Amino acid sequence: RLPGGNVSQRFRFFSMEAIRSIRGNASIALAATATVLIAIATLGLFLAVFFWSQNQINNQKDKLDLRAYLKSDLTSQQVQQAIATVKAAPHVKDVTYKTAEQVLAEQKKINGAAIDLVGRNPYPPTLIIATEDPKYNQGIIDGLKSEKFLQKDKITPDGFTTDQDTTRNFLSAARILSWGAFGLMVMLIVAAILLIGNTIRLSIFARRREVEVMRLVGATNWFIRWPFMIEGLIFGLIGAIGAVILLGATKLLIVDKVLNLSESSLKTNTDSTIGLGPLALILVVSGALLGALGSGITLRRFLKV
Repeated sequence: RLPGGNVSQRFRFFSMEAIRSIRGNASIALAATATVLIAIATLGLFLAVFFWSQNQINNQKDKLDLRAYLKSDLTSQQVQQAIATVKAAPHVKDVTYKTAEQVLAEQKKINGAAIDLVGRNPYPPTLIIATEDPKYNQGIIDGLKSEKFLQKDKITPDGFTTDQDTTRNFLSAARILSWGAFGLMVMLIVAAILLIGNTIRLSIFARRREVEVMRLVGATNWFIRWPFMIEGLIFGLIGAIGAVILLGATKLLIVDKVLNLSESSLKTNTDSTIGLGPLALILVVSGALLGALGSGITLRRFLKV
């Protein structure tokens, strides 16, 4: 039977057993905590890089805009109707109108004096369409290409421009990166559980006779398992807190200083990754769960008498 009559008494008993085991196996406890620290620090570093890369992908997606060219003789009212029509199309987030003069000035910034050689403004008024995702560009074009306000054949046959090859290649690369990152994250979590479990195995192996005796006298599997799982949870919490301190110190003392001294574009994107607070919470919870899971999974083989 379990000791005590209520949950708090049982938890106190199991916790005291876990603490007694940690005190009696200090070197193993240190090794398990260090293993958790390394595993969680690696996971934390990967998560920060993963969120940063995803934000960079989203930023680049925003630059893959879609442009619709309007007829030059449209009245102000017709322009407003064209904007409203495009905004009402599915998967359109926003529409920006630019006059022919504004488009010309924009192109001069990109191409310099070469534009002046044309001798006249070759650009019609333009709608810059921000979509929910570049993958919807072709669908938007198909839905709007019959509209009469579009300037066709002057620049493009259907009145739209979008670099389909660039968009297609970018989305393909982004998809591969996302799935690859997800797979790597799963592998890191599995590796962390195995590393923690193998280290905690030493503690369980040192007490295997005690486990065997408890099984022989009728103790249930969960009665035996709880102290070890709490022990693993403690290792996970301490190791995760250590990993958070290590990552925080690295960010403040190294990464931030390097970025402050650098003129790289990375300097302007330091907020595009996950914040230290949410990351710390994720890592501490993950450390506790991984420690408990690693201990619980490893103990299964010792529960077979």
